This record gives sequence, C-alpha cells and structure tokens, in this order.
Amino acid sequence: MARKQLKHNKKKPLIVICSEGGKKSSEYYYFRHYANRDLRIQFSTGNSTDPKGMLDDLLKYINNEDIASEDNCKILMVLDTDLDKARIREIKEIEQRCINNNIEIITSAPTFEIWFVMHYRNNKLIFQTSKDVKKELQNINGVYTESMDMYKIVESMTNNARTVAQSFEQQAIKNREELLYVNPHTSIYKILNAIDEFSTLK
Repeated sequence: MARKQLKHNKKKPLIVICSEGGKKSSEYYYFRHYANRDLRIQFSTGNSTDPKGMLDDLLKYINNEDIASEDNCKILMVLDTDLDKARIREIKEIEQRCINNNIEIITSAPTFEIWFVMHYRNNKLIFQTSKDVKKELQNINGVYTESMDMYKIVESMTNNARTVAQSFEQQAIKNREELLYVNPHTSIYKILNAIDEFSTLK
C-alpha cells in the first residue's frame, strides 16, 4: 500500500508592525482591519517608546516568534518624528540596524494621525505639534482619541490619503529635502502597498 504524502499547509504572508503603544495604539486599531483570509498582520510586543528601545523589543519579538522562518514576511517599524530633533537623531541612529535586520522604518510627522487628516485635506496640513494634529481630527470628527477605531470612518477616502501622502513625499524628493525633517509627511501608504502586494500572493 502506497504511503500517503503529508500535506503541508502553506502559511499566509505576514506583516509585522511595531508601533509605540502596541495593541493600545491608534495604529493597531487601524491596521488590524487589513488582516484577511490571505494575509496575517501581527503587532510586536513591548513597552518602549523611544526608537532604540522599540527596535530592541521588536528584535526580541522576531526571535521569540521565529519570524525569520517566514517565507513571505515584511517587518515595519512605525515611528513619529514629533518634529523633535533629538527623536529624529535617534531614528537615524537605528537605521543601519534596521537595514541589517530587514526592517523598514515608516515615519510620520508630526504624528501618525496626520495620515487620517490626509483623508480629508490636501493642503493647510502643517501643524506645530502632535497635539495640534489630534485636535484637528477632533474638529473634523467631533471626537477623537488614540483608542478610537478610525478605519470605517476613513475607509472610503483612503485612496485620497495615499495620493496626498505620496505627493508630499515626491515634493520633498524634488526639493532634495531629507524626509525625516519634512512637515508634514507620512509613509503609511507604503504599508498599504505591502498589504496590497501580499494579499495577491497565493
């Protein structure tokens, strides 16, 4: 009698996101909606809020979860610049370690919430603090907290946000500006690009 061959289930592609606040962050409440039958999305654990500490936590998570064994995986570190020179310097200091570990840094200025504002606006987007960005979201929506699930509120306008975010980045390149110092900017659209790419893999 012929021996039956064992059937190995191929793992779905994986996107790992590291963000300040982990599963209590606005990034978590937003990106968890993109997990689907063809894509896994995981958030790394850890309580650090500074770039170096976050990277250390992420590397520990990668090791503990054996992420290196994944065939189709993208690891993303989502950081706010806060328009703070010291924080930007800290981000620059971890860039090479991230490259060495196949981690892509995704930055926003002043803060991640500028991504949400870009769903509604394509001009007058310059804010002086992260607090100002969140106050603008409160003005737009009537209420906003970091634990608020914005996905369904902005879903229909996501293509607009992607266009706006890319246009700011392209303008920075044209002006030969270093993106980390550009206000505003966000590379969050690159995470959506990765989600689109991995969602089509079979």
